[in-house]
Amino acid sequence: MPSTPRDISIPGVDNITHSLVGAALAEIALPADAPPARRTLFLTVGIVAANLPDADLVYTGVTSAPLGYLLHHRGHTHTVVGLVAQALLLGALCWLPAVRRRCGAPDARLYLLLAAALLSHLVLDSWNSYGVHPFWPVDVRWFYGDAIYILEPWLWLPLGVAAALNTRRRRRAMVLGAALSLLPVVLAVMGMIPVIALVALAATRAAAVVAIRRLRPRVRSLVALGAMAMFVAAMFALREHVRGVLLAAPLPASDTRLVDLVLSPRPANPLCWSALAITSREDADEYLLSAMQVGVVNGACGEGSARVTPQGATVQSLSRLRALHARDCAVHAWLQFGRAPELGAGIIADARFGGADRPNFSTMPLSAGAEAARCPAHLTAWGRPREDLLRGGP
Repeated sequence: MPSTPRDISIPGVDNITHSLVGAALAEIALPADAPPARRTLFLTVGIVAANLPDADLVYTGVTSAPLGYLLHHRGHTHTVVGLVAQALLLGALCWLPAVRRRCGAPDARLYLLLAAALLSHLVLDSWNSYGVHPFWPVDVRWFYGDAIYILEPWLWLPLGVAAALNTRRRRRAMVLGAALSLLPVVLAVMGMIPVIALVALAATRAAAVVAIRRLRPRVRSLVALGAMAMFVAAMFALREHVRGVLLAAPLPASDTRLVDLVLSPRPANPLCWSALAITSREDADEYLLSAMQVGVVNGACGEGSARVTPQGATVQSLSRLRALHARDCAVHAWLQFGRAPELGAGIIADARFGGADRPNFSTMPLSAGAEAARCPAHLTAWGRPREDLLRGGP
């Protein structure tokens, strides 16, 4: 979907990145003299484990939409406790007689790969504005990285080049390389990334192939993961810079309180960011959702763009939000997810993903009368991101 001023993020980190990280970890864990069957086992375990926490998508239907997705995706499978359970399950599958006959008994390398790949999923998902609550049941708070967009071609580049070069069969390597090269082109056609970024990606990809083609597969994968880590570290540094720019701006009035800043970079353009400022005025019974575009330098978000460009704001009622939280069980549950609650005519939506005027996966109709007191099935008990608005005060 195209990135728009109100589109701060979309859920999760894409499974392409998860899979490429799993493949890189498998290459590092593989013994140098591993036979083909062993190699296949490691690659399978690495890729499956790196994606397995998203198996929660299978059971989101246990709670009525949209709450099922909002509460159960990034839910129990995305916690440390959940990762332990998944590790035990995958470890047990590796002991199946058919697997042992073909690939041999599991060893320490395989178990370390399994643990690292599972943990990588949680780490990657913590980088964006969707958030994770990894320490349930000890701590049910959400943690947000606000630094990486879900579809980030600069992450695909080093991991994809290494994966293609590490693929032993030439035809498969060519197909993988072509597919990963085509994805940024598709994003450019959709208007999600600028053409200049596409050119930079192509040039960097060509240079990366030349730089690492003669390295051993394990070293290639280490270099790719190192390049990814450096890019992510740079994005977190840029996040702090953008946050500083916004915090330096004066608030509209002396009684206005800054509640939260939701940040997300544009895909393939680390110098242009989307921002959503949440401010409140208790005495005026209102909170404000203000969308902005922020350039690290002038023109970073397009020709002639300013450093900070307002993209619209909506005024919301604190008392209405609190009343719905108190009397409507579905809203009470929805607020376990909503970081930027926006109320419209008969609906509530998270402004990170579009808001009440642009329905999205977080949009939920409001109930009336006795229906509002009925609780949907299988609710969770995550922390409420906007507890600060619900309770009032600083």
